Amino acid sequence: MTTLVLLSDLVFESNDKLDQRIRSLFNSEHPSIGYIPSCSDPERKYFEHTRRYYNQIGIDNIQYFDLDLEYEERTFGSIFECDAIHLSGGNTFYFQSLLQKRNMVGLLRSYVKSGGILIGVSAGSILTTPTIEIAGYGEDADENEVGLNDMKALELVDFEFAPHWDGSEDTLDSLREYSRVNRTAVYACQDGGGLVIDCASVELYGNVRLIDYRESGSVDD
Repeated sequence: MTTLVLLSDLVFESNDKLDQRIRSLFNSEHPSIGYIPSCSDPERKYFEHTRRYYNQIGIDNIQYFDLDLEYEERTFGSIFECDAIHLSGGNTFYFQSLLQKRNMVGLLRSYVKSGGILIGVSAGSILTTPTIEIAGYGEDADENEVGLNDMKALELVDFEFAPHWDGSEDTLDSLREYSRVNRTAVYACQDGGGLVIDCASVELYGNVRLIDYRESGSVDD
């Protein structure tokens, strides 16, 4: 059983159907969400934005769990008791380096396979895919300032995710080239949209486009 939500960004005037679908994933009347930032958020600026979003859709119990400067191994494990885990946006390479450093990759996979819900935003969404290589692709690519070599991500889906699509055909053409070279399917997603993966089904909300090199009809050997 795999339940994932992949968002491009967390915006308040987004898609009501998407918001309602996210809320419907929770069986509990009072669900809990564990929030993991991509890097320490000492003033809780981004955490507060996320908390307000979830409050808006009727979820009040949001807890902050830091993998970076405020990491506490003794208490971090309680995040896996939450109904969902939220992976924030930010620098994908740095975020992935934290997951590796804290040995979180296998634990997050097990959490999802055991029925936990994983919600990603931007970098957090990319982390659910087989590789984070796409984070370093294009004009607005993340900088790999940590010198990360292992790009393998959580591998919870068999496609890649390109957040913050500007809606242009030029960007889609660039992603088509990425898809062809890397022999992978890519979902391009505009802010305000997202994907919900519920078991084997992939549901699209907002302006989302699937790019798949196999659809061209000519696959290079």
